[in-house]
Amino acid sequence: MEPQYDKIIVLLIVLTAAFLTWKMVKDFYITKLHKVFAHLIAVITSSFMLLSSMFLFLPKNYQRGTGPEVEITFTGILTVIVMLGVLYLFFKYVPNNKK
Repeated sequence: MEPQYDKIIVLLIVLTAAFLTWKMVKDFYITKLHKVFAHLIAVITSSFMLLSSMFLFLPKNYQRGTGPEVEITFTGILTVIVMLGVLYLFFKYVPNNKK
């Protein structure tokens, strides 16, 4: 059995991005809405982050069972970092500067 290091690394990247998205969105909306609605909005947003960041690591011509299931690419990692940076800008940095 071959080691699955690529899958583990991609899983860690994707789950970390989804968790950070959930945290930023929940912290932003909890001050404006009821905490149940803030949590629901955060869960939906982080689910979209999970899916979109997972799609970044799929091989171009993926066929089930014939090749690798994930590809770690520099552009995929950079795109996830940029997406998190934009979310940080909108949900943490800009609201804190207005106070």
